[in-house]
Amino acid sequence: MIKFQTLSKEELFALEDEFKQFLIVNGLHDQEWRALSTEDPNKAQQFIDLFSNLVLEKVYSQVSGLVQIGQDFVSVFLLLEEPWRVYFFRSKDQNLIENINPSNFVEALVRLAPNLQVQIGTKKNTLPKAQAVHELISNGAQIAKQQSIQEFMQHFK
Repeated sequence: MIKFQTLSKEELFALEDEFKQFLIVNGLHDQEWRALSTEDPNKAQQFIDLFSNLVLEKVYSQVSGLVQIGQDFVSVFLLLEEPWRVYFFRSKDQNLIENINPSNFVEALVRLAPNLQVQIGTKKNTLPKAQAVHELISNGAQIAKQQSIQEFMQHFK
């Protein structure tokens, strides 16, 4: 049943109000939920998994960009339109890449661009966006902030 991943206890706690509303919509008030989680933990887990799927599908569907940072490369996925644009920056010197992270990747790529090999391409999706984003995240990509994506596009589009 799980399509993406189950939210952690901390994530569920952060979405406590939304989770309560979800349970009420599904006919489970506080007493019923407590009884279900005690008497049938597997069924309770199914509700948590379903809620997790709904939340993550909504989040993943709204992602505008991803960044993946490896030992000698940085990939940036722009997800604003189909097909997606993919920028692949590679360095022969791993020391250039080692301090790049999702919060500074735009500034670093602008500064290091003359020393990097750059390939630009497109990625056509055969999966729904949320599922494709989840796959990329499962393979090491991270969601980039909207502001970072806008700054990146100003420099590299």
